[in-house]
Amino acid sequence: METKFPTYPLVELHAHLGASINPAVLWRIAQTQGMKLATRNFSDFKEFITIDKSKNMDLNAYLTKIYHTTLDPLSSGTFAVEEASYEIMSGAYRNGIKTIELRGNPMRHNNEGKADLDYIILAMLRGMERALLEYPDLSAGIILCCAREFSYEQNKIIIEKAIKYHRRGVVGIDFAGVANPNFKYRDYSEIVKAAKDAGLGITVHTGEVRDADDMHEALSLNPDRIGHGILCYKDKGLMKELSEKKIVLEVCPLSNIATHAVNDLSELKLILNTLIENNVLFTINTDWPEIIPDAHLWRQYVMLKEEKILSEEQLENCTKIAQEASFIKKSGIEAYL
Repeated sequence: METKFPTYPLVELHAHLGASINPAVLWRIAQTQGMKLATRNFSDFKEFITIDKSKNMDLNAYLTKIYHTTLDPLSSGTFAVEEASYEIMSGAYRNGIKTIELRGNPMRHNNEGKADLDYIILAMLRGMERALLEYPDLSAGIILCCAREFSYEQNKIIIEKAIKYHRRGVVGIDFAGVANPNFKYRDYSEIVKAAKDAGLGITVHTGEVRDADDMHEALSLNPDRIGHGILCYKDKGLMKELSEKKIVLEVCPLSNIATHAVNDLSELKLILNTLIENNVLFTINTDWPEIIPDAHLWRQYVMLKEEKILSEEQLENCTKIAQEASFIKKSGIEAYL
């Protein structure tokens, strides 16, 4: 695909730490720390962690077989987390992104409890600060993810840490992870309200794949944004509620196609057009920019325009919506001094 950045600064609201690290950086981190990998050469390693539609692997399969078993351990520990945060944010800036919110679950990056969560979170923030020092007009923030498969007590700890480090650079909380029939959003109403009262933004993974959760119930948390949310296009009432409450969807086009949440570009076009017709606000994001081929944000903007899925005006409006919906209130490192 031709290198052709949009003429306006891009905004990334939905990128996960483990899947936003360039495979070469992951390989270097593993070699530096003497970590044993399933493959012995870089090409096989890159192929192993990459996902696209041809692999015929849905979201839960990728999460359980590769993401949580390979990517999370490789990006665990203070050294790896700091390097990852720095490389992701500085790389994003060099690829036309001027505002980035990077999300990660600190309990997925603490070597199964061997590292203290405070050290992991501070390492993420140090990596971010290094990028902010190098690129003074970059705006960046960290979102801490809770997990649907975690216990209430584990998620409560993560939310309390987010509140604790809010002024240092943690700008929001998220709920993500694999499907869990025992997980209920309503159980978190009180502590999510405390997070919101403390100034944190609230986003929730929901409406991405069928049977993962209840999107209607997720809205009971009064989130500012929804991660993905694409399944709402089949529910007029749900779209009406999203529109009235001005809840912004973080749409991740190529990620949804790679995991078969969306069948193809034709269905993607139908979804986005339906959202526009029903006045549902949405943004364009990557989700997993380094493990999906050609998934960098600027490439997705070019693809959406060239495939006539969204016009240049609509894409620019998505960026404007993203800037207004960002949880980052100020630019540069001064935002957290």
